[in-house]
Amino acid sequence: MVKETTYYDRLGVSPDATPEQLKKAYRKLALKYHPDKNPEGGEKFKQISQAYEVLSDPKKRKLYDEGGEEAIQQGGGTHGFRNPMDIFNMFFRAGGMSGGDDDEDDDSGGFSGFFGGGRKSKKPPPVDHRLAVSLEQLMVGCQRKLKLERKRPCKACEGRGGRVNAATQTCPTCHGKGVKLSYQQMGPGMVEMHSNCPTCGASGRVIDPKDRCNKCEGNRTISDTIIKEVAVERGMKDGARIVLVGEGDQDPGQEAGDVIIVIMEKPHTVYKRKGIELYTEMTIKLTEALCGFKRHLLTLDGRNITVANPPGTPISPDKELAIIGEGFPLFRNPYIRGDLFIKFKVEFPDRLESGFVSKFEEIFPRPKDEYLPTGDEEIVNMLPHEKIERSEAHNSHGNEEEPMDTDEQPMGCRQS
Repeated sequence: MVKETTYYDRLGVSPDATPEQLKKAYRKLALKYHPDKNPEGGEKFKQISQAYEVLSDPKKRKLYDEGGEEAIQQGGGTHGFRNPMDIFNMFFRAGGMSGGDDDEDDDSGGFSGFFGGGRKSKKPPPVDHRLAVSLEQLMVGCQRKLKLERKRPCKACEGRGGRVNAATQTCPTCHGKGVKLSYQQMGPGMVEMHSNCPTCGASGRVIDPKDRCNKCEGNRTISDTIIKEVAVERGMKDGARIVLVGEGDQDPGQEAGDVIIVIMEKPHTVYKRKGIELYTEMTIKLTEALCGFKRHLLTLDGRNITVANPPGTPISPDKELAIIGEGFPLFRNPYIRGDLFIKFKVEFPDRLESGFVSKFEEIFPRPKDEYLPTGDEEIVNMLPHEKIERSEAHNSHGNEEEPMDTDEQPMGCRQS
């Protein structure tokens, strides 16, 4: 049996109300009678703040139930009431804005000055991470470990930033405005830029140093590091995204954000990928191009295959042949495979012995040399391209012609 029910009546709850019912009642009334929204509700706002300050503290509530308001005013181990605005700021910074089942009825949009632009998002934006993966890993799939750094609510203070009903003070960075001003040069003038104050989270107030949490130092969040295993599936493409739900940043009273892993395909020294097709080049000797060959090729999934061309089927330079089914697997349907295309580069000798030339001509006779019918032909020698460039550069500097004299003279200076 309680001695009096004045404080309970102010909040509109019964004396046996649970802590959650007290929070819900205070939240609704504080938003309704806040002076910024209701200029005539200052006294009412003060009364409900004092009632909540007492009833939310188990020791003070017990003292009030036994001795009433007189016991509270006489001290009873307390030091008077706190500033109602401190209680309001601490309540909502600890997550009161996002709790309860009647969010649609609280009409909290009028308090954008306290929370940097209206109600906070219930989930932070996702964080992107780049993950470099080789073609071999994309071919067969793999498990990769990734170190993630994120911020999470401080467990020591339950995300409040300090002890329960901690005192607050004006933010020294924004001077209580909740907004940080910066200036940027735009053309001939300066533009004023507005952003949420990082020190107070746009609330305009910070926890008093003597009441701050020793672990998070009043920031309400701490840095957390985890090692997460990421499954890279077969056939994934460059730029593919893997979503790790709930593994990102989290603020008090919010859901945890997501982490998006973006696959970055590493360049390969042998193969190039286009969709599910693979491309590579193979250099062969002139003899192999004419008489056939067998070459070994290491595939991306670690197998050795033999690439063979039978004798009697010459391969011309830059010819492209395909090996069916040796390309990339289709993402999430690895039974469908692309093809492997090989472009052949034929290596020609720099010089040939005269004896070999005569024997070769016996096997492959060439057409007779063609000459001009008049007999006035002139035989010239061909040089490599780089030698021609050097020769032209030499001539361009050594054979400069002097300007020719002409009759043309400027107007007014011509002599007859």
